[in-house]
Amino acid sequence: MSMGENQTNDGDTIAAIITEFTEVMAFSRTRWARYAEEVDIELGPVGMMVLQIIVRKGPLTATGIGQMLEMDKSIVSRQVAKMRELELVESVEAPEDRRVQLLTASDKAQKIFGRIREQWANSYRERFANWSEDELDQLREGLHRFNAATADVRQDSPAVRCAKHANEAKETSEA
Repeated sequence: MSMGENQTNDGDTIAAIITEFTEVMAFSRTRWARYAEEVDIELGPVGMMVLQIIVRKGPLTATGIGQMLEMDKSIVSRQVAKMRELELVESVEAPEDRRVQLLTASDKAQKIFGRIREQWANSYRERFANWSEDELDQLREGLHRFNAATADVRQDSPAVRCAKHANEAKETSEA
């Protein structure tokens, strides 16, 4: 096989992977939209993403959320205002700077996300019903590797922490 053919095959493989990721993202967007409607019709999938970040990583500032999601601060601020109105988010002054507001998820939001996580997990369980443990492990490892390889990943992102943990576990098992 010539180098040109290899690049074509590689290009076809990459194109197919992109297509598969697009399908996964479409599935996720549809689920987020459905879950957002269950919470409040005005919340929307973007609001659900912002709320998920607050639930998982709070307390956070709106600026910090915008940076994590690479989203304009005005979009985050509108989402946070809506979530406050729905009593999903609470804010307190940061101890080191009273001008800074730290956002945390309310008990109501925690309960909603508990239910949503279970629904989300069930939808994935259905999709993975015919997969072996080995296949699931390969997918998980491949996704971790892919996420950790992103050139502009922040040093404290979930992907980097996950990759570090996986490498530490691997080094421990080899020792």
